[in-house]
Amino acid sequence: MPDHPYRVLLQAASQEEAQYVAIMSGYKGCKVTEGQVYRLLRNHNNPQLFEHGEAYVVDDDTKDNYSVFLLCRTALYK
Repeated sequence: MPDHPYRVLLQAASQEEAQYVAIMSGYKGCKVTEGQVYRLLRNHNNPQLFEHGEAYVVDDDTKDNYSVFLLCRTALYK
């Protein structure tokens, strides 16, 4: 969900530079919608494990979802 309704999203080369994630295909238990674009958020509580923060999205149940990259086919955008 881009901040501005006319914002053009560009494909990101890596997860570190991505600001949004599009769900190309999902898994039933993942609680995200196929074709939807979600803002990519970062949790910086474990800097020893995740240099740029652990990436997650707020899913359709308004919960932090860290499993999106494991369970869904995604496309990264900035």
